[in-house]
Amino acid sequence: MQEYGIQGFPTIKVFTPGKPPVNYQGAREAKPIVEFGLQQIKALLKDRLNGKSTSGSSEKSEPNASVELNARNFDELVIKSKDLWIVEFFAPWCGHCKKLAPEWKKAASNLKGKVKLGHVDCDSEKSFMSRFNIQGFPTIMIFGADKDSPMPYEGARTASAIESFALEQLETNVAPPEVTELTGPDVMEEKCGSAAICFVSFLPDILDSKAEGRNKYLDQLLSVAEKFRRSPYSYVWAAAGKQPNLENSVGVGGYGYPALVALNVKKGVYAPLKSAYELEHIRDFVKEAGRGGKGNLPLEGTPKIVKTEPWDGKDGEIMEEDEFSLEELMGEDSGSKDEL
Repeated sequence: MQEYGIQGFPTIKVFTPGKPPVNYQGAREAKPIVEFGLQQIKALLKDRLNGKSTSGSSEKSEPNASVELNARNFDELVIKSKDLWIVEFFAPWCGHCKKLAPEWKKAASNLKGKVKLGHVDCDSEKSFMSRFNIQGFPTIMIFGADKDSPMPYEGARTASAIESFALEQLETNVAPPEVTELTGPDVMEEKCGSAAICFVSFLPDILDSKAEGRNKYLDQLLSVAEKFRRSPYSYVWAAAGKQPNLENSVGVGGYGYPALVALNVKKGVYAPLKSAYELEHIRDFVKEAGRGGKGNLPLEGTPKIVKTEPWDGKDGEIMEEDEFSLEELMGEDSGSKDEL
């Protein structure tokens, strides 16, 4: 009543997409009500035929970046995720929810790739009301690092306020960056399967770099991961020759270590770092890859990742070979040689 200025009963209003509601002032009989409704429909069709868009028609054409959540996908997408999620619990009939809808959609679009926004229709998914103690609509909950203890959002219901709050939460809830050794297909799936970009570093053999050199390379990559921690990237590494099929698929191997490639498994493309493997160049490479990259190349099939033993953090050991005498190698007894 307060939202739409209802002061008496019955009050009849016509809601047209993209326009404020119109009051019906005619007789309370079927025929004049129908005629008034048809007039509004004709006016709407005339506007659309003349090329005038409405928020209703444009909303249908623009994809919603907010994810539709329900009892079937909520735990998999939100609870098991390491990402920061902000979720709106709403009811379709709720006036405040309708008012929030365009702001929520705008915030979801602007935060895409940084913070994940989702929405739950509690009319269809009533179990969420008791699960998260939803007592009114809309209710916005933040699922941060501790997914079992979400907290309510109590700020302004505008896109700018939601965006600012989400980015602040990202600073405190984002998981610390990791650089993971690629020791098997499970690591590949976890780190690179769903990442927007997976940066794969191929490091020299431990006998060539020793532990000190390898740790230096890893520290460089970790520094870059920290700088771009807000971005949905992952970082993995493998020692030279440990993943031959992957190396072959991205044009690495034989020489030229260390090497770095930006890999998108879903799209089946990669891009190599063509400049020197140095901190400044790596940062520029990651930044450029996030903008779409240049010179993307197609992957030759799905790389086969083999299971390997993880690095123990130590220098490599050269295996000493047993020494053999010439007589042993030739299979001859020096004492039986004929003398000239």
